[in-house]
Amino acid sequence: MIAIHAGAGYHSESKSDVYKSICKQACLMAIEAIKCGKNAVDCVTIAVKCLEDSPNTNAGIGSNLTMDGTVECDASVMDGLSLQFGAVGCVQGFQNPVEAARLLVEKQKQGNLSLGRIPPSILVGNRAEKWILENDPHINTSCNLITDESKRMFLKYKRRLELHEERVNNKRRKIHQNKEKQEEDEEIGVTEEEDSDQSLIQDTVGAIAMDTSGNLAAAVSSGGIALKQPGRLGPAATYGSGCWAYNWSSDSKPGVAIATSGSGEHLMKTLFSKECASCIQNMNSGSLGLSFAFKDHFLESEFLKHLDCKFGGAIALRQDKYDNKQSVELIWGHTTDSMCIGFMSLSDKKPKVFLSRLPPQSLPGKSFTMEGRQIYK
Repeated sequence: MIAIHAGAGYHSESKSDVYKSICKQACLMAIEAIKCGKNAVDCVTIAVKCLEDSPNTNAGIGSNLTMDGTVECDASVMDGLSLQFGAVGCVQGFQNPVEAARLLVEKQKQGNLSLGRIPPSILVGNRAEKWILENDPHINTSCNLITDESKRMFLKYKRRLELHEERVNNKRRKIHQNKEKQEEDEEIGVTEEEDSDQSLIQDTVGAIAMDTSGNLAAAVSSGGIALKQPGRLGPAATYGSGCWAYNWSSDSKPGVAIATSGSGEHLMKTLFSKECASCIQNMNSGSLGLSFAFKDHFLESEFLKHLDCKFGGAIALRQDKYDNKQSVELIWGHTTDSMCIGFMSLSDKKPKVFLSRLPPQSLPGKSFTMEGRQIYK
């Protein structure tokens, strides 16, 4: 079983076929790996690599640019069997940062280093690149990740930022000159159009999988928000925020795999992937658990109470076992305008791919939509 998402944000109808095609290809590659006996960690890595290789996602090639005009990527992998987590952050030149995150997981499985030293789970910046080259020289760390389109969008947003700051400064001068107009000029934030574009660029890609042995894994990858501060670490490299995986252990603790997306600071402050997993494990069904997570631990979270809008999305698997049988529930939800999703099981002839959208009257960042499927019974 494989499920993937190409990000929670805003996906235009004009490019919907492009997003669906990317998701379809990722599902097919991952399900083929499962058929060949690959484990869950292999499968999520393969799926996310496929998403990173597309210039139309905000991961790997074509990622958003920082304020300096560079690309800094984050990625992480979690193995539900060993519960090991690996992540890289703020890395440049990595076409497939998820490979580096997966390597960190595998190294941790080998146990402590010489003299009892604990192996790293998260590496950032140029020291991450040095470690990767020393441990797996086959991972490409010198790619040009900037595309013509990502450069064009960078220049567009950079110019918009400059115009916005100029407008703010002009209004401040005007207010200083005529305080009587202060009240009517009070609103100097981003426009509705700018806010819509901001949701457009909050896309982290992710994958969750269950292999033929019933093991679970999750992975995410992201270039971060456009015009981010260089050195900014996002949820795709943060434990408990971007992805989570935990194998079934007892009737009272179902297996679960989570991959999130959305506004990074919102996901990190709420530890959203871990909270989703806990809610799903502690409630009677995956749909109830994910609904509770979105409502109580995200939209109404005390850690986000200063925000009017909270942007997030998640795909999740819940795995139950009873009487030598297995039940797997796939659920997804988002507070953003849309989320591109694909999934496929071994019994499916082709992937199911679609754009999930908020209902027409729902407000992005203030409400959520959620759906699910029972995959195995």
